[in-house]
Amino acid sequence: MATASFSFRFDEETQRELASLTTETTSRNAAVVEAIHENYRKHAYERMRRESTELHNDPADRAEVEAARLALGGGDAW
Repeated sequence: MATASFSFRFDEETQRELASLTTETTSRNAAVVEAIHENYRKHAYERMRRESTELHNDPADRAEVEAARLALGGGDAW
């Protein structure tokens, strides 16, 4: 996978926060990469939660799930 570089300007608050995330063993680059990954996961979980709520509240989807459940024995195996 190719790598790319990215430059940005940050305010004093962001600079302080980045400094607090940077240690002797964690570079500024590693801190920024981790923050991006963490934010990506947060948004993905939020999207999945929203989509699952929409499905849970969708009468047509719930009816389809119930029909499949009944077709597979209605939970008798448990």
